[in-house]
Amino acid sequence: MATSTADRAADRRGRCRARGVARRRVLAAVVAAVLPGGCGAGASDGDGTTTLTFVNAQDQGTFDQVIAGFERANPGIRIRQEVVPFDDLNSAVQYRLLSEDPGVDLFDVDAPRLAAFAARGFLVDLGELGERARGRVDPEALAGTTYRGRQYALPRWTSTQLLYYNRGLLGKAGVAAPPGDPRSPMTWEDVAAAGRAAQAAGARWGLAFDQIDRYYQLQPLPESLGGGPGLTGPDLLTPQVANPAWVRAFTWYASLFEQGVAPRGVSPEQTGPLFASGNTAFFVGGPWNADAFDQARGLDYDVAPFPVFAGGRPASSTGSWATGVSPFSRHQEAAKEFIAYLALDPTGAWEASSRNIPVQVDAFERYLGTLRGQGGRSARLAEVVAHELASNAVARPRTVGYVTFETAMNKAFADIRNGSDPERRLRAAEAELTRAMAKYRG
Repeated sequence: MATSTADRAADRRGRCRARGVARRRVLAAVVAAVLPGGCGAGASDGDGTTTLTFVNAQDQGTFDQVIAGFERANPGIRIRQEVVPFDDLNSAVQYRLLSEDPGVDLFDVDAPRLAAFAARGFLVDLGELGERARGRVDPEALAGTTYRGRQYALPRWTSTQLLYYNRGLLGKAGVAAPPGDPRSPMTWEDVAAAGRAAQAAGARWGLAFDQIDRYYQLQPLPESLGGGPGLTGPDLLTPQVANPAWVRAFTWYASLFEQGVAPRGVSPEQTGPLFASGNTAFFVGGPWNADAFDQARGLDYDVAPFPVFAGGRPASSTGSWATGVSPFSRHQEAAKEFIAYLALDPTGAWEASSRNIPVQVDAFERYLGTLRGQGGRSARLAEVVAHELASNAVARPRTVGYVTFETAMNKAFADIRNGSDPERRLRAAEAELTRAMAKYRG
């Protein structure tokens, strides 16, 4: 029997509703799995105190010290954490905010994702705290947590990258150690050549990237060659990831894996242990890696500035986590008090740093001073960090389409690492992104 146009339309609507229900059920399952507290309002306890729920994706123990300090200074407020795996954070938080769940008071915001959250009305305007932050927080970090001129979160930390190297492996190969002067980085070409020489002398790997195939760490490669961040135009919604600089940068990246200088078949969680085991000549990572390397038995390592392409300009990754307030929280003023303590107060910002680089100016100077006071390798690390942040930092693009962009590029990087032709794969990514980013225009 023939089906009418109205019947077909009704059928399509029914299928769409079914798919929508299915998606919501999947998200609900994610929330149930990673946020055991479930829905429910942040509450006033029986003793008159207010309990705030802080959803974050940090390692266990990261905020223990700052929460203890805040609760001592503010006995009427308690902080309860819900810790979510990094890869699940955005889905879990968005699901709860879509349902206007008052049980989320504060949450982690990765700086380049802030625009998308703010555009959807998922963040409280922190204008007054933003004004108080001026002169007390690094201005670049503060600007990175704004959207269309409004302060929607406060930054806690920043980051940079540097080059770790195994002194013993380089010495065995007769390779000179990289210059320690932050103004004189090795070239990427020389790092690859030195890594191959170390392999010839017995090293298992010549070079490993900490955040392999992730845009955060790989953005500086095309930036060093003048290729830009990969997005341009109004609101940074026009992809540009197949220009000559991008192709040159990722042709070099592909060659590392094709030639066996860097390992295929490993995840970001596995790359640090490759260096800590003493079998890798060079490792590209952040200052936070030093703690694990310090504890590695028998590892003789040192640090040097982040490399640069020959003929290019120095560029290194930056940016990190911020904290925002949910518009559905019933305790927004108390939530702002906690953010002020961990982001603006020198003591609170130091307590919250947990091996990260604080952006509160007094805490930042304390961070550098502590490293310098330890002398040797730690003092060199401090000088590299200070120089990279002051002179070479490149932030991820702030755009409502960032998650779409990052997801597509991370897949492209993985394909290139695993043998795809760099130029063809980058052109395919650019075409894919041109279509995908169109939905954000208007």
